[in-house]
Amino acid sequence: MKRTTFTRKEPPPLKKVALTRKTPLRKRSPKRAKYMASPEREAGVAHMLAVKALGCMICGAHPAEFHHEGKPRNDMRGLPLCPSHHRREYGEQAYHYSPKAFYDRHGSSADLLARVAAML
Repeated sequence: MKRTTFTRKEPPPLKKVALTRKTPLRKRSPKRAKYMASPEREAGVAHMLAVKALGCMICGAHPAEFHHEGKPRNDMRGLPLCPSHHRREYGEQAYHYSPKAFYDRHGSSADLLARVAAML
């Protein structure tokens, strides 16, 4: 069996394409920008990290995601949920699949927030 030498062909040169957006990014409102730079926001971020460090309040799994509870949304009110108890794509046990079924299974929003406060 005769061996032949393998010659590698050069790939074609890449075309340079300018990266531009069709629509400009939305600017932050002055109210939002003020909040993002405030001590309240820093306290909210610290609280969210502490809640996430608890692990999922349903199954105890790590890592946990912070689920904001109530309206208006507030960084000081939230639940630590693992992705399978939080995200819709994981099925029936997830909060975003059916919030009503989630509350029926695990208790009301006020009860869950009280459990989180007790865990902290």
